[in-house]
Amino acid sequence: MNAHTPPYLGAAYYPEAWPDQEMDRDIEWMKRAGMNVMRLGEFAWGRMEGREGTFDFDWLHQAVERLAAAGIATVLGTPTCTPPAWLSQRYPEILAVGADGRACQHGARRHACPNSPVFREHCRRIVTRMAREFGRDSNVIGWQIDNEVYPKGPRGCCCPVCLAAFRQAMRERFGDIAALNAAWGLDLWSMAYCDFDQLPAPRMDTWHHPSLLTAWMRFQSDSQVRFVAFQTEILRDFTAAPISTDMMYFNGVDYHDMFASLDLVQHNNYHQVDNLWHEAFWADFCRPLKDRPFWISETATCWNGATFAERYKQEGFCRANTWLPIALGAEMNLYWPWRTHWAGQELCHSAMLSSAGRPYHVFEEVRQIAEGLGKAGEFLCGTRPAGSGLAVHFSGLAWWMFEFQPMVKDFKYLPRLLEDFYGPMIRSQLRPDVIAPAADVESYRLICSPYLPSLEEAGVGPRMLEWVERGGTWIVGPFSDVRTAEATKYRHAPLGCLEDWAGAFVRYSLPGDPRSFALRWADGVESGGSVWFDALEPRGSEAMATYTEGPLAGLAAVTQRQVGKGRIVLLGTVPVAGDFQRLLLGLAAAAGIAPVAEASANLMVVPRRGRAGEGVIAVELANQPAQLTLPRPARDLLTGLGHSGQVQVKPYGVMVLAF
Repeated sequence: MNAHTPPYLGAAYYPEAWPDQEMDRDIEWMKRAGMNVMRLGEFAWGRMEGREGTFDFDWLHQAVERLAAAGIATVLGTPTCTPPAWLSQRYPEILAVGADGRACQHGARRHACPNSPVFREHCRRIVTRMAREFGRDSNVIGWQIDNEVYPKGPRGCCCPVCLAAFRQAMRERFGDIAALNAAWGLDLWSMAYCDFDQLPAPRMDTWHHPSLLTAWMRFQSDSQVRFVAFQTEILRDFTAAPISTDMMYFNGVDYHDMFASLDLVQHNNYHQVDNLWHEAFWADFCRPLKDRPFWISETATCWNGATFAERYKQEGFCRANTWLPIALGAEMNLYWPWRTHWAGQELCHSAMLSSAGRPYHVFEEVRQIAEGLGKAGEFLCGTRPAGSGLAVHFSGLAWWMFEFQPMVKDFKYLPRLLEDFYGPMIRSQLRPDVIAPAADVESYRLICSPYLPSLEEAGVGPRMLEWVERGGTWIVGPFSDVRTAEATKYRHAPLGCLEDWAGAFVRYSLPGDPRSFALRWADGVESGGSVWFDALEPRGSEAMATYTEGPLAGLAAVTQRQVGKGRIVLLGTVPVAGDFQRLLLGLAAAAGIAPVAEASANLMVVPRRGRAGEGVIAVELANQPAQLTLPRPARDLLTGLGHSGQVQVKPYGVMVLAF
């Protein structure tokens, strides 16, 4: 593979941690593994600026040049995740303050406040110096800002700078304190404020109002977004290479907002044997955020680990784990790290080489992956995953709302979204995009919006209604339209606008704790729901499923209504997986959306189209045999063999099938 042409396969490399004379041996092993890119620098501020204002980039230039001589490109990371000890000691005001009121200490990561003006100036200086040194270097094919950007701890930074900035943000949002009190309903419990300066940083020892908590975390997200945008603006003056930042698969930052100012999407993938398919969700979310392939900036070759190793993966997992996001639209995969650390907090993580410089057992598997990427490179670069017309909404605001008011016992937003809705979609061989509420919806014909508490977010409600009127099919609920953007209930009705739009009056609602209630579908299938039970009275809609017991008996569980040229399907409960699959497949067929393949549920099949032709990439996700029926003869670019009809896929197998 070429160092300046995707697909890219590589790792995170830390030359600052190893004797210089070992680099040649490392690079020789990189060449044997077939790697063509390395990520450098994201934790090396102390090596770049050992004393304030004294810079040393010679070692980094040598690393970039020696890699380039071996045909290996570089992605450079700005080092602002790990400010050096002299900075923390000389300017302690930069340190983030936790929700317990205590300032962070030097010695880990993300211990500085992103809003601190002092910290910002030091960041400006180091990023500017890096950009001047490497901005025109053709061997640097991309820039990563910071590392795993998200708020520190459960409430982010609670320092005086952040608190003042939060209060100012609330002034700008509400104008006067009376408006905030009214929006949050603060007459209850005498919580009303007389002035914005009374707003607290929400410490962990107080039972805080959910509207305050939600607003605070939205502010924390905005702070991180601004911090990344601040560095992006510096880099743009010096480089034409793409700029991004690597994001983790947990809550803290609004991904849609974060990547708005960046050139591409980066994502870190650390999924396990039992939830490898969750990575498909994140790939399906990364792909629509930008009109270009995304990068996997970190993943494990085998087990994860910090001071102990955990979750060894079986042979073949690395292959499936690497190919899955590539199939779904990535053009880069970086393992973390290249070489296991010999000291520090993460010295037990798997890698390509051990601390002693010896290849791990997975080395040959990675070499074969590189060989396969080379064989399929023209097809991968010349095709993109084909759109299906199906999407499912995913919201950072919803994640925060459910964190601070779960609504039913033990409800966790992302696991429920995955298990109840996304999982049935992919097991049915439907290929969804995962989209934010702010995303454009014009290219979709069927959209599912479960667990979307506020339809006020990004004006998604009115936009979806217009989309339905033009012919879209909208599956919405449960727990959708149940909160304002300020995390409060509506007072005129249980739902803000869906009763009117869907033609269904919510008589009352019951939690699914500790029991569920039976229902019957219109075709006579007896089944049940779960989690939550809205008792729906059709008013202009028709019942698709009706409760058969308890105080819900005779009332609708699921309704549908024609609206303009489209229709709204309102879910008053969570259908069991089989019922949702049947409902989804029927609605998809009516919308002109068919399963992408006849295949086993454990097989991810991704259609690809483009100037290089058409085909599918199949990745087995559960370490079990799988079958795929091809619509026409194809050739596997990895083996060169031709196939037709039913094809057997090995456990953790990968096939790149060109028609």
